[in-house]
Amino acid sequence: MYPWKEIIPRMEEIRAEATDQFIAAWKNAQSRRTHDFTWHETMGYVIVKRDDAARRIVLSPRGPELLKEMGLVFDPGSVSTHPQDPGAADWDIAAAGPAAEAAETRWRPAHARFALRCEPPYLRAFSLEHLALQTTQCLRERRRILKSRLDPDEMLLSISQFPLLGTGTYIGHQGAPNGPLLRSQLLPDICLNPQPPFTLEIGGIVDRRGVVPYTGVPVFRDTNTVWPFVDEDLPADPYKGGILTQSCESNRDSACATGGSTVATATPSATAAPADLSANGLPSNAPWDALLNSQPPPPSRPLLLEPPSNKNCVLLDSPLFGIGSGGVLRVTLCAADLDEARSLHDQLAPISAIMAALTAATPIVKGHLVNRDCYWDVQCSTVDDRSAQERGIVPLTTAKGTLLKSRYGSIDMYLGPDETRADPAFRRVYNDCHFTYDKQSFWKMKEDHGIDSLLALHVSRLFVRDIHYASENMLSTGDTGSAMSGQEHFKRFLGCSRQNICLYPPNKCTSSGWEVEFMSLEAQLTDAENAAFITFIVLLSRVIISYRLNLYLPISLMDQNMARSQKVNAAGEQLFFFRRDVFGGRDGKSNGSGRISKRANSTPSRNTRPTSAGAERSTRGMNGNGVYAKAEYVELSIDEILNGSETFGVTGILNIIFTYLNTMRLEYDVEQALRRQLLLVKRRASGKLCTLATWMRNFVQTHPEYQNDSVVSQSINYDMLRAMNDIEEGRVAAPELLG
Repeated sequence: MYPWKEIIPRMEEIRAEATDQFIAAWKNAQSRRTHDFTWHETMGYVIVKRDDAARRIVLSPRGPELLKEMGLVFDPGSVSTHPQDPGAADWDIAAAGPAAEAAETRWRPAHARFALRCEPPYLRAFSLEHLALQTTQCLRERRRILKSRLDPDEMLLSISQFPLLGTGTYIGHQGAPNGPLLRSQLLPDICLNPQPPFTLEIGGIVDRRGVVPYTGVPVFRDTNTVWPFVDEDLPADPYKGGILTQSCESNRDSACATGGSTVATATPSATAAPADLSANGLPSNAPWDALLNSQPPPPSRPLLLEPPSNKNCVLLDSPLFGIGSGGVLRVTLCAADLDEARSLHDQLAPISAIMAALTAATPIVKGHLVNRDCYWDVQCSTVDDRSAQERGIVPLTTAKGTLLKSRYGSIDMYLGPDETRADPAFRRVYNDCHFTYDKQSFWKMKEDHGIDSLLALHVSRLFVRDIHYASENMLSTGDTGSAMSGQEHFKRFLGCSRQNICLYPPNKCTSSGWEVEFMSLEAQLTDAENAAFITFIVLLSRVIISYRLNLYLPISLMDQNMARSQKVNAAGEQLFFFRRDVFGGRDGKSNGSGRISKRANSTPSRNTRPTSAGAERSTRGMNGNGVYAKAEYVELSIDEILNGSETFGVTGILNIIFTYLNTMRLEYDVEQALRRQLLLVKRRASGKLCTLATWMRNFVQTHPEYQNDSVVSQSINYDMLRAMNDIEEGRVAAPELLG
């Protein structure tokens, strides 16, 4: 395995091979339609260790040891494990039951030694009976298998982040920080999985940025919180803190333009009003080919300078805070073909912020209550490897362009339909944000091989960034690397650029088709909750395809939604931009005026919900003459988005799903089980059930030892995690969380 510094001279060669691999995958998929819709979930867990006498819980770094006990032989050179096509099974998956399926679970390591990941052995065929009756049982059986390997004083939790990570004593055999692998003043190297892919990726992020990335997370201000709050654990200036990394010997910036590559330009940000659009959805006064060559405007907001202020923030100093150090919940949908995958990619993206807020589970970071409930922005910041040139801090010399987002973040663009298959619901003006793409790979895909512009743009975005490491196979002069999986180079770029919705090409090894991964869910405490949100995403995907829902929002509004979803109690207090009529627009009409309606002085379904600042809200119904009868997008609460609103003429996503189920002629027990799962989502959206983040925040603030100073002590953390484990195991009821 070769680190980032050593592969810089061959980065353009790797990009070219990755481009060729995607082209080959695209061509192979043109002539075939995959099997019926399939899906699978990815779950992650955190292992902790109790010290009941000291009332302390710390992380247990036994992840690699447990995987070895379960017979996992990890190959550092492998691309990744992936569930097999169900047709490859030599046993009847559906008839085997949850226990048999869990026994075949594919376990794999994470970046942190105290975290584990797992996936089912085979892609799951779409079965409402399986969703209703077996999903929860499969998750429970899988957890039982892993728990059986734990020591008596260990616990298994599906939480997004350990609350005390980075402060005090938080892991067994902790040791001193500032190790050669993490180069962190907060985390010792024992936190990091010692396998080369993980060490090289963490090191590549740090080396590529040029300095260990600082992330500031705003502290929640309680009545006794010291204010202004200053995090004394780290210096405000990382250059004075001794964590500046050595510069690359080649003296090149990241994504350097070697081998005659072309400096990329930003994609267009069309601002024409809907009335100025031509019949094909393009601005009539600005041809698409001309827009492709347009230069980026100045950033709409100042780029973050480094280092960030430590005022009123807890500071994090390692990519490990954001990658592979907590529980995860992801749902991957295997579409019938590329057209279906593009539709799912686009239509699920506006839902991602809603689901992030609804599954919020991280109100505590580094031993402090923070002014956030979600971990998405923190994760994106901690793994941000953009150089000073790419962040706009210094002039561009060798970088491909200014990058406005971290390599982890919300999507940059919609895929839209293939240019040969018009979809009136999609308009290019929805792609209203700028981003940088690699021109060389774009034109190769578009002009040389006939890949449509939007898909070529989507893929060429990946190549303005670097991969963090490469295997020997990837750098061999022969075709060994390509023969390994046919996609190793391309999947390396995919693996280090994650967005809220990810598109994957057909997998040559497993015969799976085009896949769409839903990334913004936070892991929930219990298997029943995780199963409920898995069921919701899977059913929503079927409803999107069956009813051809139109959920398109401008990318800029979706980014605003993602920012709002991070806030404290966003599920109950925030308003989100959403389409008023999700069935309209497929006939080629704009489904309204294209205007955006904001609101204030609202009268929401819950009297405790505050309103968006500076917004305007009307109480006129959908048949009135007010602005909301014409608005294409309107600010809605999550309750209104999912459960509907007569006032604003919104059907409600859950109501559409229930209508879909009514057409399926289900057995009574299957239908009731599905409705019970969806009821959890419905009640959380309505505010009758709280998020895990709200439950944790309330637990801390009502704990007798809490000093109203935002600090979560070891003893409070001990009591909270013990209570959470008891809830997960069913020993303690939590009606406010589970009903």
